[in-house]
Amino acid sequence: MRRNERERTDGPRDARESFAAWFRERLTHIGYDLTGPRSGGKTKFAEDAGVSHAAVSRILGAKATPTPDLLASMAPVLRVSLGELLVRAGIATEEQIERVGNRAAVDMPLTVEQAAALLGISDPQSVAMFVTFVTGLQQQEAQRKTDTDRQGTTGTER
Repeated sequence: MRRNERERTDGPRDARESFAAWFRERLTHIGYDLTGPRSGGKTKFAEDAGVSHAAVSRILGAKATPTPDLLASMAPVLRVSLGELLVRAGIATEEQIERVGNRAAVDMPLTVEQAAALLGISDPQSVAMFVTFVTGLQQQEAQRKTDTDRQGTTGTER
C-alpha cells in the first residue's frame, strides 16, 4: 500500500457512512458508473486519481476514513477543494479550513462524457449525439485556429 493510500479505521462509523454516501453521489454526478460490481466506475476513478481500487472500495463501503494524502489525490478528479473533502471526511472543521485559507481544487479538463453527465444527459444515445456534436465543434475551432495562425504567418512573410 502506497503512503497516500493508508486509511484510518478510527473515527465514528456514521461519519464514514456519511462520507461514503457523499462520495458515491459525487462519483455518479461527475460521470463514473457505479451501477454494478463490473460497471468500471470505481476502477476508472482509482486510475484517474492515482489511488488503489481497494482504497476506493473501502471508502465507498464506509470501512475506512481516507487520509489527507489520499483525499489530496482525489480532490482534483472530484473537482472539489481538498478543504471540502477534509470537512466532509470529518478530518477538519470548516472553521479550521477557513483559518488556513481554502484553495480551490485544480481544475482538470472535463471529458465530453463528463460534461454530458454534469448537464444531466444520461441516455446512451443522447450521450453519443452530444459527444459527436461537441467533438465536431472542437474540430471546427481547431481548424479555425489553424487557419488564423496560417493567415497571420502568411501575412507577415513578405
